[in-house]
Amino acid sequence: RGQNNVQGLADMGVQPHQGAGYLDVTNDEVNKKYNEFYGVDVPKEIGYKIPEMFDAAIAGKLKAIWIIGEDIVQTDPNTQKVIKAMESTDLVILQELFMTETAKYADVILPGASFLEKNGTFTNGERRVQAVRQVVKPAEGSKPDGQIIVEIMNKMGYPQPDYTPDGMLEEISQIVPFFAGIRWDRLGKNGLQWPVAEDGTDTQILHKTEFKRGKGYFEFNAWEETMELQSHAKEFPYILTTNRELEHYNCGTMTRRTANEEILSDDYLMINPEDAKENEIVEGDYVCLESPRGKVDVKTRITDEVKKGILSTTFHFPDIMINNLTGDIHDSEAMCPEYKVVAVRIRKSKGKFKKQLT
Repeated sequence: RGQNNVQGLADMGVQPHQGAGYLDVTNDEVNKKYNEFYGVDVPKEIGYKIPEMFDAAIAGKLKAIWIIGEDIVQTDPNTQKVIKAMESTDLVILQELFMTETAKYADVILPGASFLEKNGTFTNGERRVQAVRQVVKPAEGSKPDGQIIVEIMNKMGYPQPDYTPDGMLEEISQIVPFFAGIRWDRLGKNGLQWPVAEDGTDTQILHKTEFKRGKGYFEFNAWEETMELQSHAKEFPYILTTNRELEHYNCGTMTRRTANEEILSDDYLMINPEDAKENEIVEGDYVCLESPRGKVDVKTRITDEVKKGILSTTFHFPDIMINNLTGDIHDSEAMCPEYKVVAVRIRKSKGKFKKQLT
């Protein structure tokens, strides 16, 4: 779980094939439970994963998208395809803290509140539901995400009370079995680890003598070279892998607005000394990095931290937009993008980037 509430999102049914509590949305009994609890007919169809949303938008099958707290134009792979998807969508709603690259393509921007400005929970990889408590009031004109969603629900004719963390957890406890005993006033300083019994007893160790869902199933799949390299390695012989630096988080929407920007002010390309020598590149040179999708110019850092044939860089800064290079290869199940293998070639930069060195 690489980010602070990935587990919590999964618990609440962010996957298109599952509802809250990992319940199968196509199951008749589950659907009946949702319908009775919410008093409306809940759809049984499996929705789109993010890459499928982009394909559907470009094909004219997705008419509206509501994005909460994610700068997909800068952080998702194949930037130009993402932009095309945004431009192909009739209504793009963005809920954000700051203006971002994605905000440039939004029809409506809803100003949200940061984690310091609202009450709620984060759930980490050890199933620990932790309270996040407001310490400052939201900036004028902004609201907590939960309150924004509630107000839209009210405007669309589904009456809801104002968002509160205790009210939200009360609702969740009635629909998600392993949240049965989670209450806001029980979370304390260290939270509770689900499953939580109705009396508030949590589960610190889940699997003691057996696996709760039974033994798993192993299926062998022989290794196959990624299609990215099968299709492009001959023309684009280097492998680019993207990473993150300590000073910045993802697209840097928040961290680039702090003093961290004084420590790290741009993306740079890590290149092995042998590759640098073969391409007549010296420390600090700007190079043109090109893939089948596009090209960017980025400053080099020569280092043995990467192997020969491997290049590595971050995607923290929008003036470079590294994800113009990344592609459409995804894993077969979650459709997680293949940020770690991108076929590229390099050469010294020309024009304005060459002039920056003199």
